[in-house]
Amino acid sequence: MARVLVVDDSKETCDLLELLLQQIEPAKSIKISKATQPKEAIKLLETVEFDLMLSDINLEADQDGIDLLRIAKPRGVETILLTGFGTVEKALEAVREGAFDFLSKPWNNEELQSLVKRALAMRKQKNGGGQSKYRVVQSVMIGSSPQMMEVYKTVASLQDSKSTVLVVGESGTGKELVARTIYQSSNRKGGSFVTINCGSLTETLLESELFGHVKGAFTGAITDKKGLFEEANGGTIFLDEIGEISPSFQVRLLRVLQEGEVRKVGSNKSSKVDVRVIAATNRNLFQMVKEGKFREDLYYRLSVVEIKVPPVRDRYSIDNTNKKTSDITLLIEYYLEEAQKAGGQQYYIRADAMRLLEDYSWPGNVREISNVLEYVTQLCRGRQITPEDLPEKIRGEQKNYDTANLVNPFADSNPLSELIEGWERLPTLEELERRYIQVLIKHEPRKGKVAEILGKDRTTLYRKMKDLGLSDENES
Repeated sequence: MARVLVVDDSKETCDLLELLLQQIEPAKSIKISKATQPKEAIKLLETVEFDLMLSDINLEADQDGIDLLRIAKPRGVETILLTGFGTVEKALEAVREGAFDFLSKPWNNEELQSLVKRALAMRKQKNGGGQSKYRVVQSVMIGSSPQMMEVYKTVASLQDSKSTVLVVGESGTGKELVARTIYQSSNRKGGSFVTINCGSLTETLLESELFGHVKGAFTGAITDKKGLFEEANGGTIFLDEIGEISPSFQVRLLRVLQEGEVRKVGSNKSSKVDVRVIAATNRNLFQMVKEGKFREDLYYRLSVVEIKVPPVRDRYSIDNTNKKTSDITLLIEYYLEEAQKAGGQQYYIRADAMRLLEDYSWPGNVREISNVLEYVTQLCRGRQITPEDLPEKIRGEQKNYDTANLVNPFADSNPLSELIEGWERLPTLEELERRYIQVLIKHEPRKGKVAEILGKDRTTLYRKMKDLGLSDENES
């Protein structure tokens, strides 16, 4: 029988985790102990031989989940950490200290149970283990969504790797920040971190910037110049907008990656360089390869490890009660605090303004959030940020959404005259109710489940279906 320690400062969370663990097959295969205080957990770790510990990181006490991990690891206890506010610092620290894995709150029950089973299986295969050597870094990668957790885990796994990394994602998602975090957490941190935007230079200038040139190589080359690859020797070079380079330059870059040496423009000699390459693009390089616009061999050389940075609109989780938690809220709070530090002024976002910000699609991603928060703190009429202080594009998007979806037909953007003219085209409440129930039944044939969704009992549901002239086939 496996022994598991559950630690959380909320008794209700401990009870929920206990219930989930008890559902893992085979039945009664896990014996569970619970603690709501770090001191209580430490005492249990010192007196009981556990196989696994499930602990929240933030325990609202002098000691946190990382402290408990440091105590549990030497005892051979596998540890899964839970966090309500995920950051890359915590991810790297967890990996450094030897955590089996970590999950963000709210978690998916099936994912948590699967992770527990894998951790217990790992525990059976070994008698404990040493701590890894991952470094903790400072960063502003903010987010606790499952999508960002995957990014954190990949970054944390690259500390001792020299492999090239391709970071992909829409503009403004923070690709350079991911690259810097990889560099800062790596064993190349002592070397240089050199960046260049490949899309901002002509091919000739880009070649000279990256590889250098010798005196007289071209008009204006009055002295020898060292290239960025040589500047980054022993460190990391970040090639942003790699999808913009020309086919002919792709050949030269491929040779550098394959041979590990560069040749200055105008020179017939090559020199060795030891550089870790991280590239980034907002374009689909794989599609460009299929279209013949990007070399296949260069693509695979660049994408030994590929990290996809999700757009902010996709960075969310839905718990088992269908409650949505989004990284957008965390990002807004973070950049509001940064703006306050810069301006020396305290600001508050009114609830209705916060809803507009959270519901906005943010096509510019993290960069747009940063810019908007700086804008509103500079121009708002007081310390409280209201909807009127937000840019028109944010307020306008919500108005368009409300109009298209009839969320609020009496809003100012829908004059009463327009509403009256279209009144006859609106369905009756009875018709809306009939359609709603029909859609539910189409996707969920179990009447008991449909009744639960509607907040009614089965008898009431059957009576309502009869009144609406709906069939009660497939009753279950």
